[in-house]
Amino acid sequence: MDLPHNILLYVLLLVAVGAGFLLGRKERQRHRPQEAVIKDYYQGLNFLLGDKPELGVDRFIEAMEVSDSTIDVHLAMAGVVRRRGELDKAIRIHQNLLASPILSNANKQLVEMELARDYHAGGLWDRAEKLLEQIVKRKGAQELPALELLLDLYEQEREWQRAIDVSAKLVRSSAQMRVRVCHFYCELAELALQEKDTRRAHSLARKAISVAPNEARSHWLLAQLELSQRNHRKVLRHVQKATELAPELVGAYLEVYRTACEAMQNDEEYERFLRNSLQLYPDAALLRELIDFRRKNGSDVAVEELVEEIARAPSFAHLPLLMELGQRQPEAMDVRAQVTKIVKSQAKYQCANCGFTSPKVLWHCPGCRAWGSFGAAGRFKSVASH
Repeated sequence: MDLPHNILLYVLLLVAVGAGFLLGRKERQRHRPQEAVIKDYYQGLNFLLGDKPELGVDRFIEAMEVSDSTIDVHLAMAGVVRRRGELDKAIRIHQNLLASPILSNANKQLVEMELARDYHAGGLWDRAEKLLEQIVKRKGAQELPALELLLDLYEQEREWQRAIDVSAKLVRSSAQMRVRVCHFYCELAELALQEKDTRRAHSLARKAISVAPNEARSHWLLAQLELSQRNHRKVLRHVQKATELAPELVGAYLEVYRTACEAMQNDEEYERFLRNSLQLYPDAALLRELIDFRRKNGSDVAVEELVEEIARAPSFAHLPLLMELGQRQPEAMDVRAQVTKIVKSQAKYQCANCGFTSPKVLWHCPGCRAWGSFGAAGRFKSVASH
């Protein structure tokens, strides 16, 4: 057996012991022969230890009486089978509990919350949403976990406005929550931008900044909006702010900044931006951009300056530049072309939380679902949020 299976078996055994104890106690009170109690217990235990653990679960479900005193064992068993991926069985356990007329209201609400988790884990989001909304309306002990699960559900469904509405009912004092809400507003702003509704997009981006002013995405979004309206000086300010907040993502900002500078016929400003950005973050793509920009304008970057810049933070991405500096023969040019191809094929950005890589910036990690956690591959930034 592998380790996860062993751990699961130990959990099942622990549940079985609790079930056996409670069964024995309840049934002795009803004058049921102790031999029958022991038989039920050991039959389930044998199934768990053998090659039919699912039958052991079924045996305990069928044998154990539903009551407030056995509710913890039922819930523990349901939690085990849910973690095993047997969601239909977890749902059946919880539905069986809810069908009991003798459970207290507090325990029924607890079971409803666990049933909603079953639905959510199984992708039955409509059922989960309906049940969670009922729990929230009652404003009982399960209201807060229900709101948190609703927020997670709306995030997965990309229902950004509903996610914002739910977040307003939760405590927004945490930095994690503020970052999430900021990105929800940015998602809505990007949708508005796609629909050419620049006024609404601008308003949503401003709301995003008001919620989490230190998130680069909202400033970057405003830069794109201002570019569409040809407010070039504002473009520069917003890109500079985004670069200050997330310098490792500056490669994604270059085209917008360059376009604004070209419209203003201000090459000096673009070169200044490249040099300042390199001071903030020694990115090979930035250095390549600076070299190409200088050459296009009839000059070049001194070899000594290039070597010094590369030495600050050498990386695999600098290889083509190093080869260019070292040799200029035709054979070396061919090798450099292949190295450049390999470098470009590598992932440029990486999640600081789980390591998921991507050739482009992702604001929401598909691996661990963290918001604003992407930086340059191999150089982690601090994780902003889950």
